[in-house]
Amino acid sequence: MIDIHTHLYWKSYDADRDAVLVRAHQSGIEKMFVIGCTLEESRESIKLTEKYDELFASVGLHPHFFNALVQEKKGITGEIEALRTIAQSSKKVIAIGECGLDYYAHEEGTVITDQEKMLQKEGFLAQITLAKELRLPLIIHSRASKGQSDAYEDILEILKNDMSLTSHKLPCILHCYMGDTEVTKKFLDLPFVFFSFTANITYPVKKTLVGTRSDLTETVKMIPLGRLFVETDCPFLAPQSKRGERNEPSAVLEVAQKIARIQGKTLCDIEEATMENVKTVFVMV
Repeated sequence: MIDIHTHLYWKSYDADRDAVLVRAHQSGIEKMFVIGCTLEESRESIKLTEKYDELFASVGLHPHFFNALVQEKKGITGEIEALRTIAQSSKKVIAIGECGLDYYAHEEGTVITDQEKMLQKEGFLAQITLAKELRLPLIIHSRASKGQSDAYEDILEILKNDMSLTSHKLPCILHCYMGDTEVTKKFLDLPFVFFSFTANITYPVKKTLVGTRSDLTETVKMIPLGRLFVETDCPFLAPQSKRGERNEPSAVLEVAQKIARIQGKTLCDIEEATMENVKTVFVMV
């Protein structure tokens, strides 16, 4: 099995990173992708993957990166050029991202401004162009405003309106997917879009949401095996059994087990499908 989304360069792993990788291997995790969200983190991702054969890098600029540019009154051209240079610096780079749109306001009483949304979109479009240029798949971060599906709808429109994505055969992976069933139906109409789930699918569903369009369990049921990935997004989103602790790649096994239970499949079914999807989407050098 492969954990397609980790942040193993985080300092919280500095004391025991080798042990974390050993536990991953013991859990049947063969390879792990290390994902950058800033220019510096993208460099760190590559640096780490060049130390370990089982690690591969994705380099990108998270939507929060562009929020900061708004505050600094800076444009994106220089940042995208720097990202291009980073992406071309190593054969261990297998994707562009994470990039996308994030409209979630973490602080009470704040909102993501129209200017921030506009620059997020500009940065996302620029990274789509870069992924096409370098013929690398795209790892997409999407988080909507509380109780909404706005960021998902905007990403959907961007992907749907770019007809060249199909001609470029550019796979797009919606990482840590939490879209409701209605927007998921629309994404499923785009054959180049894949869905990756984290251990938040192991969390109890609020009673008021059970069986509704916002029940993530209902979304998981909709995803064909040929469009499915599993990930940890570690150190974040530890599974329910270790909720609140630092997450690590070995926990991706619990994600796969949960998907198997939800879909009425075997763990072997999920393992085989996700491994086949990795071969289809990523060119491992």
